[in-house]
Amino acid sequence: MNRHLLIFILPILLSCNATEFSPNQKFNDNTATDVNAREISSLPKKGSGSPVRIAVSGDTQRKYKESQLFVDHINSRNDVDFVVLNGDVSDFGLLLEFDGIYKIYSGLKVPFITVIGNHDQVANGFDIYLRMFGQTDFTFDYAGIKFVCHDSNSREHNFDGNIPDLSWLKNNLKPDSGTQHVVALSHVPPDDADFDQKLRPAYEDLFNSTPGMLASIHSHQHSPDVIYRQDGKGIPFIITNAIVNRAYTIIDISNGKLTTQAVTF
Repeated sequence: MNRHLLIFILPILLSCNATEFSPNQKFNDNTATDVNAREISSLPKKGSGSPVRIAVSGDTQRKYKESQLFVDHINSRNDVDFVVLNGDVSDFGLLLEFDGIYKIYSGLKVPFITVIGNHDQVANGFDIYLRMFGQTDFTFDYAGIKFVCHDSNSREHNFDGNIPDLSWLKNNLKPDSGTQHVVALSHVPPDDADFDQKLRPAYEDLFNSTPGMLASIHSHQHSPDVIYRQDGKGIPFIITNAIVNRAYTIIDISNGKLTTQAVTF
């Protein structure tokens, strides 16, 4: 090959847009940005107190076929307000994984909100998540319910006592104007070894003492749905199944009551 032509071509091949040439790549010009803000802004309008139905599951983790089957299944239902991808979009924190799942979930006929998982924080995953989806701790209001999404992946922060961020949660679990109820969403449940057990009592106490709190919803464990309560009482801590198992959980909220239904597809 002509030496001058090679010199011209190499920078193009190695540019930031050539995803396949670097597993360490954080973004390219085609990577979506601020997805959560956009999806939240597209939520269908519902009056306060209206019944709400959400489909929740985490752990897509390179399961592109299963993810597509999930999207097709949700699109066939026509009764879901929005979807929550509750962490572990990726397996190895690679841009290719995030991009692949994003393209599949973009086929949903309803909005989808994405929470950060522990696998999303390995390699460059944390930076990719921030650029693609936005902040790891955020809230949004829908039909009189405040949804409090947050990072509970303590192990990925070396159990430094800051994750989950209890101070942020205390400030943001307060109802907003027009909201009567609160639902928390995070990936790692408090009964898991990947959750900072030194923070578990304060975390569960905080949720159980929050007025209007309906439930704390998690994923991570890749197993059939489990519901437990602190000391057998208080709000339910709900641990949902995984896309890798071709499963998700329907969350219905009506008249201040929250119920769940496990679904396989």
